[in-house]
Amino acid sequence: MANGLIPPAPPFQYPVSWGPDMPPDHQAVWALKVALAYFFIGLGSMIIAVTALNDSRIAVTATGNVNPLDSIRDVSKFKLSLGLTSLIAVILGLVLLVLDAGKPATAWEIITYGIEYGRWESWMFLGTIFLSVLVLVTLIYIGIWLGGINRIFSKLTSWYVVKGGFYYSRYVLIALALIFGILGASYGGVLFSLTNIALWRNPIIVILFPVSGLSSAAAVGMILTFLIKDVNVRESNLILWSTIDLFSEIGEAILTALFLYIGILNPDSAISVQQVLYGRYSAYFWTLVVTLGLAIPMLLEIVMHKISPYKYKYIVPIITILVLVGAASLRYYVVIASAYYYSPLSPFTPIQLQFPWGTTWGE
Repeated sequence: MANGLIPPAPPFQYPVSWGPDMPPDHQAVWALKVALAYFFIGLGSMIIAVTALNDSRIAVTATGNVNPLDSIRDVSKFKLSLGLTSLIAVILGLVLLVLDAGKPATAWEIITYGIEYGRWESWMFLGTIFLSVLVLVTLIYIGIWLGGINRIFSKLTSWYVVKGGFYYSRYVLIALALIFGILGASYGGVLFSLTNIALWRNPIIVILFPVSGLSSAAAVGMILTFLIKDVNVRESNLILWSTIDLFSEIGEAILTALFLYIGILNPDSAISVQQVLYGRYSAYFWTLVVTLGLAIPMLLEIVMHKISPYKYKYIVPIITILVLVGAASLRYYVVIASAYYYSPLSPFTPIQLQFPWGTTWGE
């Protein structure tokens, strides 16, 4: 084994602490790839959760003189785009995590090892299971709305949309999408909070990550509503996603402030927070996260609700871009600022067999 490291024989405890327990020459800083990975995972997870939850209220709406079949095709394109965006985002996040691994070729062993040795308490293992189920549910959801466009999937669409003997069974799929969407979006925050890195051992991060993911998902949902041709259906969906985005941004702003406040009260993480608020990263944080990612989008959404729907097309793309930039930047500075206490360590380094190793290191 590389560098003389020999993994201890099971059973053993999973590492929830990396810095103090690993030799300095084995450290690897979590940085951009990890931050972007959890940004995409949060985005994709919350998109499918919100759109499926909305289906529980009403799957397809026909308004005015619109033919119900035309309405189904119209909304199918919108729902299909949401499902595809969710799937692509989650897969992209998983790919970035694998690329960050020191031995990406064996990253799949996180599942087989967890099952073989019953390590159900590991959030790396649990997170992988959550996201795997979410991908499967999203594929089914994509197939459902493909039926509104392609006859091959029409029976699946009819089961989900048209009332019948199994009409209410679709709530099982909606519940799975909602539950695993929230779990997938929360996974990164829980994993971070279990480390021994002071900045991350903050309970607010467990809520901050999914709320930030919800804001990003709503921003993407807003711009995808332009795929709907029916003006009334498009406007009702746009107002829904915009309202979700506005309230989630308010929540994200409050949680970010609480996260930093709690962090600065801890002597071990205070230096990291100082670097974010008025140190090395302050100009970027106040510009990308606070101003562009939160303040301006909230103001634009308030303005948007007071103008003609025909002017939405000029504002929505700006809101979407700014919200996504802010959410990605927030995760980046949460990840990178912790290096000011001690270098955060990736559980995936070139000298490890991925996550299964314990905290006993032999030379």
